[in-house]
Amino acid sequence: MPIYEFRCKSCEKVFEVLFFSISEKREVLCPDCNSDQVEKLMSVFGGTFGGTSSSSCSSCSAPSCTT
Repeated sequence: MPIYEFRCKSCEKVFEVLFFSISEKREVLCPDCNSDQVEKLMSVFGGTFGGTSSSSCSSCSAPSCTT
């Protein structure tokens, strides 16, 4: 089940919505102002692959983020 991040174009609230499948289509409304003027954001992710930590952050060479 994917979780997508959205930003409301009316009030700038950033929020997450859980979908039950990648192909699910539904109207997304801002939880603060109920506007349907929202945009899907590109989210960063992190995970473990083969015992090493990995993330989409490339701003340093540290094995994990501390801030």
